[in-house]
Amino acid sequence: MNFKLQIKSNYDSRTVDVRDEISIGRADAADIVLDDSGLSRVNTTFFIDEGELWVADENSTNGTFVNGERVSGKPRLLRDGDSLTIGSSTTIRVETDEGSRQSPQTSGPEPIAARPAVRQTPSVPSATPSNAPQPASGSEGIPMVVIAAAIMTVVILLFGGIAFVVVSQMDSSPGTGANNRNLPQMTAAAMIPIRVIDPLGGEDEDDLDDLIASWEVAEEELKAGDVADISGAAVEDKDFDLNVSATFLAERQRLAFEPRPGEGGIRPAGLNVPKELFGDGVIKQKQKLAQMNSSGYRQPMDFADLAEKRLSGDLLEMPMATESFYLDVGGSAQDKVFSSFSFQSGVADIVPGHPKFDVLKRIADNFAGQKYDLNNAGDRKQMRRRLLRMFQPRAKPILKELADAYFLRFRRPLRVTSLTRSMDYQILLNSNNANSFKVRGEGSLPPHTSGCAFDLARKHMPVDEQNFVMAKLAEMERDGKLDALIEYGANACFHVFIYHDGNPPRALNLGQMEYETFPFLAGIRLNTSH
Repeated sequence: MNFKLQIKSNYDSRTVDVRDEISIGRADAADIVLDDSGLSRVNTTFFIDEGELWVADENSTNGTFVNGERVSGKPRLLRDGDSLTIGSSTTIRVETDEGSRQSPQTSGPEPIAARPAVRQTPSVPSATPSNAPQPASGSEGIPMVVIAAAIMTVVILLFGGIAFVVVSQMDSSPGTGANNRNLPQMTAAAMIPIRVIDPLGGEDEDDLDDLIASWEVAEEELKAGDVADISGAAVEDKDFDLNVSATFLAERQRLAFEPRPGEGGIRPAGLNVPKELFGDGVIKQKQKLAQMNSSGYRQPMDFADLAEKRLSGDLLEMPMATESFYLDVGGSAQDKVFSSFSFQSGVADIVPGHPKFDVLKRIADNFAGQKYDLNNAGDRKQMRRRLLRMFQPRAKPILKELADAYFLRFRRPLRVTSLTRSMDYQILLNSNNANSFKVRGEGSLPPHTSGCAFDLARKHMPVDEQNFVMAKLAEMERDGKLDALIEYGANACFHVFIYHDGNPPRALNLGQMEYETFPFLAGIRLNTSH
């Protein structure tokens, strides 16, 4: 019998034949690599035994579901027409060449509990003996499978509701009225999600690709129709005009994604990665982040802290679009009441009388010439988006140099997918994506809380455009302007880090000390030539 899998995932749709064994995941360790950030490195395996198709979940973070039921522990026998879901958005349909000849009276497979363990040879279900107990008919009671399904549905809904309440508290508590003032604050420990490392799925927090991928969690894609025009903003920088319309942003988005010849994607043929973009840059970025914190830099913990940095000039606002780049940031911004965050005190609404209320009121009254109403949900969302468009002053000309070079060559804008984030916004992204930066508590150093990091999306670029950007990044890195990394995961991008003081970290002697301090580098110690 022939077995086919109809796979649909984000922008990918394909049909594959299963001849022996095939695995699916988000990394090269899998036979089929899909663009789905919810997948583990090796998520699910299909295999044939004694002429039947089986599926096994490789202890993945988000699971493997067959017709809505999670595959747990033991493999599951598959039949023609079965529908599977894995990751965040991947669906798989099973097709067999004998599916149309299956009798509607054919009995189903034996219960999962009777199946052998993963990778053991599953036995073929035998015919039911004539003297074996027959399943109860509808008149004799409700089948156990229906009862079990109902119980599981209630449990899933219960825990889903709890999770929703926790995440919904991320930015604020339910209200700001007098009746809500005395609600207990949410603790930091309760709101910080735990990222599961699944050993059989292959996640390894000392692995270079996993570490870099954890930095590059994507926000929801920004929809130009949901973005407010900025007009009447004061001129703060002669090189960048903040007055940009949503229509211009939409035109830049269209131009960036316009189809053109050439293979794109995560690993297109002919991709030429300079040595400067290899993973040894991780250690330099971690050094600079630690140096910033030790020298007095205060990470923005919430949007009020971002507002304070905007007012003080520590961070400068970037326009949402220019001729040579546009900012696809703020897509996950919420419209709830602003809240404060600290690892000691947790989360609390910022209302009149709160120590951080005045700074939010100041920027709302005069956000570079525009006025916003803190009591208006739409205004709060637009304020958040503008605060997420901020950058370290030294980084602005560096992004401009890179984007202008790309535009001059290809007449298209670069797509910037992240700039500065507050700690609570990073944690919000954690709650929605298992691959985001792991915020564990005080002392965490997400690169985007520094104001010195930005990401450039690349999967939509043909290989010649990707190679051009990498060559320019390598040139700028040799000049000591930045540090760049290429990221191959589902959120494939170029991660760029600017030195806040203009000084690269001291030259690194990649000797024993560094490899003991950063064990994930050991795996690339002898492999930086490819």
